[in-house]
Amino acid sequence: MSDQSVQRTTRAVSVASLALLAVAWGAIPLIVRADIPSTHLVAMRVTLGAVVLLTYSAVTSQISLPGVGRTRLVVLGLVLAAHWLSFFLSLNLTTVAVSLALVYVGPVLAAVLAGPVLGEPGRWQAFAALGVAVVGTLFVIRPGAGATAGGVVAALVSGALLAMIMLLGKPLAADLGGLAVATWELVVASMVLAPFTVQAVRSSSSAWPQFALLGALFTGVAGVVYWSSMRTLPVAVVSVVMYLEPASAVVWAAIFLGEQPDPLAWLGVALVVAAGSIASRSTAGQTVVGNPEVL
Repeated sequence: MSDQSVQRTTRAVSVASLALLAVAWGAIPLIVRADIPSTHLVAMRVTLGAVVLLTYSAVTSQISLPGVGRTRLVVLGLVLAAHWLSFFLSLNLTTVAVSLALVYVGPVLAAVLAGPVLGEPGRWQAFAALGVAVVGTLFVIRPGAGATAGGVVAALVSGALLAMIMLLGKPLAADLGGLAVATWELVVASMVLAPFTVQAVRSSSSAWPQFALLGALFTGVAGVVYWSSMRTLPVAVVSVVMYLEPASAVVWAAIFLGEQPDPLAWLGVALVVAAGSIASRSTAGQTVVGNPEVL
């Protein structure tokens, strides 16, 4: 198989993996209980995610402190913790629709800044797909009443931090691989949030099934998939595909909660799916970055 065919296959696998991850993340609201403090939820997510990845790395003899990028990994872990805390705070202060609409300004910001910050060449197909995804998402969530000043500020901060995560993590994933980045960002975040982890163990013991699912699967394993995909795809394409998360939340709610979206919402879901298809085709001819042997 030629190098070009290998790269094309790698990109296709990355897009498909990222799409499945986004759809899975859309189901998170189904398993998050409203009576669990957001600080406990975030702390247990990162802690259990870090434990799972450290254990896997130890068993497979891949555990080692990276020789390069340590400072950036620390910053990435700190930003990750702040992003999730501000996101869950926004959910407590305003509606889910308003929060998602503002937080998902982050991927747009990352796509715009990827050129000047990372030197990624801009492709009109990717930015066109991004515009379609934004419109589709607004059709789905339609933020309206319920916005509060505190909730809006928290959501915007979370969105800005999300953009920072994408721009900081992209070159790290290219150099170190998805497993290393996911592991050490979670280790740093878990150390920062350790006091909340202790509180969660003491006062939220009944939520262990939710903690285990969110931490091990939706944070630990998902982090490896996310960064492994990020290292082979342009930030603009990742941004488009991740818009499947809020769109798929509507589908999950319809299936499991009996919430029936109206035709405009279904149109929004279709637009997001179409945008993902456009974005995946925009990667043709681009070279995979980083060492292909690094996970």
